[in-house]
Amino acid sequence: MLLLDVLTDTVFSFLPALICWSAFKKFGGTPIVGFVIGLMLVSPLLPNAYEVADASSNVEAVMAFGFIPITGYQGSVLTALVIGYLGSKLEIATRKVMRQALDMMFSPFVVIAVMLITALLILGPILHLVENGLVYVVEAFIHVPFGIGGLVIGFIYPLAVMTGMHHLFITIETALLGSTGFNPLITICAMYGFANAAVCFAISIRAKKSHVKVIGTSAGVTQLLGVSEPGLFGITLRYGTRPLAAMLAGSAIGGAVLSMLGIQANSYGLAVILSPLMYIYDPYQLITYIAVGVLTFILTFIITYLFAVPKELLVPDTE
Repeated sequence: MLLLDVLTDTVFSFLPALICWSAFKKFGGTPIVGFVIGLMLVSPLLPNAYEVADASSNVEAVMAFGFIPITGYQGSVLTALVIGYLGSKLEIATRKVMRQALDMMFSPFVVIAVMLITALLILGPILHLVENGLVYVVEAFIHVPFGIGGLVIGFIYPLAVMTGMHHLFITIETALLGSTGFNPLITICAMYGFANAAVCFAISIRAKKSHVKVIGTSAGVTQLLGVSEPGLFGITLRYGTRPLAAMLAGSAIGGAVLSMLGIQANSYGLAVILSPLMYIYDPYQLITYIAVGVLTFILTFIITYLFAVPKELLVPDTE
């Protein structure tokens, strides 16, 4: 169990360091400078954020000037992301004005010192409250009675994929994992993959046109492996509103059921066939997730097969 904990928890223990490194690299700074700043955010010299949050640990935040709480930022996403962005821009500006003879020594020091003070005394406490509020709101919405929250998220997520906005969900999922250790959001969103694959296979099987059968089968298999765009844009959206409605209905219903049953992943990034790996930590979670996923697939397949295949696809190819 200790080795498994090391394998699965190390990334989240040092998550701010990885986020700062990535932000510096993305926005034009020196990645190693960002990595050092991120490591400072989770320095063992600071009170551990998880222990501070645990009332039984008797660990308290250090109060700067009597009113600014200073803790580590284990599991924090927003703080590390903003500090990484601002730090990279500060480094670029500093290197422009710093004399070349002093640049190598003083530019990194100035950036690290300024951003550490900014993170721990100014932005960190504020952004931490914002992030905790966001996590609380998302969790509360997911657990709205009768699965209403899961129903709404399951319906909205495929629409977000169409516009590319689904990438914003990753920040929320990471914040959930860092704060609670679980990710119920990806659980609900994953039903989109089962539903979309079902639409592809249903249209492929019932259609009489050979090219649709080939495209539908290929897109369905691709969706099962976690890539949804070929199925979404090549089949579901291509053939009108009925396949789209069937997919949205399946995704929403599956999300609602999972929300009511309290199913939640302890990771993220895996879809459809591989997604059960996110639930192997508990037999109930694993079995229930697989059952709901399979039922979502079957329900969406039946709806699509009976009601959502366009009439023009039912006409055989002519020689």
